[in-house]
Amino acid sequence: MSTSKTNSDNRRVFTANFRMLLSAADWTQTEAAQQLGISQGSVSDFASGKRTPSTKGIESIAYRLGIPAEAFTSKAIALDQMRKLLSGKGSSRIAESRTPYRISQPDLPGLRKLKLRWKRSSGDRDEIRVALRVLFRGKADKVIAWLDAP
Repeated sequence: MSTSKTNSDNRRVFTANFRMLLSAADWTQTEAAQQLGISQGSVSDFASGKRTPSTKGIESIAYRLGIPAEAFTSKAIALDQMRKLLSGKGSSRIAESRTPYRISQPDLPGLRKLKLRWKRSSGDRDEIRVALRVLFRGKADKVIAWLDAP
């Protein structure tokens, strides 16, 4: 398959899933822009298929929603499945994806740094919680409890 064909397919999947997100969340373009931290023009361009965000942009949007980035890129998602993703109910697995991170070893150096950040700045905790829910899925509460422990 040629690169332009692949890019066209990726754009089509992203556009379909982005439109599904707007429908599932029942957002106007202005509301979506505020929730996703992007401009209303970008929301319009993404919804119309004029352009797609970079990989980092897709990851940022997914992070803000607390869903895996693959939700926008793997395959077209039905409205009811997008609603489940946004509500946090049901499986957050869209396609064959990587195994979620496990909290079997909470003493990893990265987690120790995260614990220091957690203790120092209570203002960052909402963002950290969202990231933990994406990374650890069902075990996020255990990680948060570990972060709160002395």
